[in-house]
Amino acid sequence: MTSVRGVEGCWGANFLRKKICSSMERISKRVSEYLSSNPCAMESLKSGIVNYSSLARYLMKQLKTQNFSAVLAAIKRYPERNPSLESAYKSALNESRIEAFYSMTNLTLRNSAANFVKVSKIYGEIFGTGGKIRVVQGSQGIVVVIDKKNTPDVKKQFPPEEVLSFRENLGELVVISPLIIEKLRGYVAYISTILAINGVNVYQIAAFYNDVTYIMDEKYMSSAVNVITKLTSVN
Repeated sequence: MTSVRGVEGCWGANFLRKKICSSMERISKRVSEYLSSNPCAMESLKSGIVNYSSLARYLMKQLKTQNFSAVLAAIKRYPERNPSLESAYKSALNESRIEAFYSMTNLTLRNSAANFVKVSKIYGEIFGTGGKIRVVQGSQGIVVVIDKKNTPDVKKQFPPEEVLSFRENLGELVVISPLIIEKLRGYVAYISTILAINGVNVYQIAAFYNDVTYIMDEKYMSSAVNVITKLTSVN
């Protein structure tokens, strides 16, 4: 016959095991979420920039946990639970082509109906004469990316109080990929990681249909173009 003390001891051990397992599952989920939203971390591991232990210690600080073993185990299990799409990324990028534009200006305006109407008219005028212009409306402002030639005329049409920011000497790298990227999760992050690892600091990113546009200071354009060109079929 099993004693009451034995039953209580067994129940206590089972409860403790369940508690530990639940804690490890929570940590594993948080690690997985962090790695999915920060692809540079796994890329650094693959490239040998960091090892498992150093990445685990870094994630412990980010996730505010002291459970080194759980974090380390979660990192090692991550590739199994999140199969890499790298081959699909490489295939799509290999079928891509790029366009590069220099001497661009970024003008961010207050988001108002009056400004949007004015920007729409400007877009028609510049586009109609073969100029370079992109317009993106966000929740906080209207971003207008224009070529250097048209910058003075555009800027003078808006009073200073309507201009949120103004940056010159920018470059624009456009990666035009096959339509499959619409359903290829993480593709933009993949290219962004490649640029970041190669020291390219991107100022703005915009995705339109099957092209991804990276706006950066001109000093980064040469590196960005070289790196992405090597990964496309057009070398």
